[in-house]
Amino acid sequence: MTSLPADLRRHAAADCYDCAIIGGGVAGLTLAIQLAQAGRRVILFEKETYPFHRVCGEYISLENYDFLCRLGVPLAAMNLPRMTRFTLSSPSGVALHHALDIGGLGIMRYELDPLLARIARENGATILEGTRVTDVVFAQEQFTLTTAGGTTYQARTACGAWGKHANLDRTLHRPFLTAGRQDRQFVAVKYHLHDVDFPEATVEMHNFKDGYCGLSPVAGGLTNCSYISDVRNLRAHGNNIAEMEGHVLMQNPLLRPYLVAAQRQGTPPIVISQITFRERSTVDEHVLMLGDAAGTIAPLCGNGMSMGMNASFLLQGLLLDFLAGRISRMQLEQQYTRAWRGLLSRRITAGRLIHQVFGQPQLTTAGIQVLRRLPFMTDFILRLTHGQPY
Repeated sequence: MTSLPADLRRHAAADCYDCAIIGGGVAGLTLAIQLAQAGRRVILFEKETYPFHRVCGEYISLENYDFLCRLGVPLAAMNLPRMTRFTLSSPSGVALHHALDIGGLGIMRYELDPLLARIARENGATILEGTRVTDVVFAQEQFTLTTAGGTTYQARTACGAWGKHANLDRTLHRPFLTAGRQDRQFVAVKYHLHDVDFPEATVEMHNFKDGYCGLSPVAGGLTNCSYISDVRNLRAHGNNIAEMEGHVLMQNPLLRPYLVAAQRQGTPPIVISQITFRERSTVDEHVLMLGDAAGTIAPLCGNGMSMGMNASFLLQGLLLDFLAGRISRMQLEQQYTRAWRGLLSRRITAGRLIHQVFGQPQLTTAGIQVLRRLPFMTDFILRLTHGQPY
């Protein structure tokens, strides 16, 4: 192959980013900030325009507190609610109350995501909002990314942080999309409730048939109410959210008052569907995955926001080593896969196993009754699903 003239090589290098990140949630944005702070040329694509709401529990484990502060997030000055207690209930209302070992903070994605985007820009990252990436091609040791508008960008590395599902999953022929698999599918729903009598400093998780709902306080006196349900519940009630809630979720007496409040307030829910919990790969076609793109995270395994940030911290050091020529691309991919599995796969596996039990009324009730008698087991499960400060 004929090499490019020196002047064209310099032009190509100038137009080539060190890293392209697809997806502007907490995983992608915190990765962009870290790389930009290290002096690397970073471009991030977000299909929406900030600020916007996401279906999310909006609970950040305190394992991420120091990390976010290092990035420049002024958590101490934001007057965020802090959770130190945990309540779990079965569909019939049998409840467990327990202290949280590490606890967490409540923060709305409507506020956090644009704040992270601003910090990334201030550190030199290029953030393209309202921009959908439609194709990623790897050739001659660099990536070419094409947007819906037909513009192309080049980068030495590419990272996928696009969430639970995207068209790019099919473009990259990701193995978890193998035809013929009959996994259960779920729908996720989120409300922000106001003027509800919610216990201070508490995270609640309430089970119902084939699903469960989490509640926690966020800033401004609001309560985040997010739930995940087998899609069969929704279909059985004519794809009507209110009907499903009334006939299924409200059978739990502890959950009922919150959903009644949501319906009374007329709060419009945010809904996403076609969620599965299939095992995913951390690297596909040389694109490095993080957040839900690397493994859809059940709400029970320590919250996806924290795990997405954990993955960004793992990945940024390896990306810097690769960009500096200290490791090869193969080593980058292998070491990231090992590090991700070592730190996060146990949490995802634990969450997936508990997820299979939750939503089954008899199993959930029996499990809660056991945990009430053996509190050390609750401590053990909470440690399985939460990490350590870093």
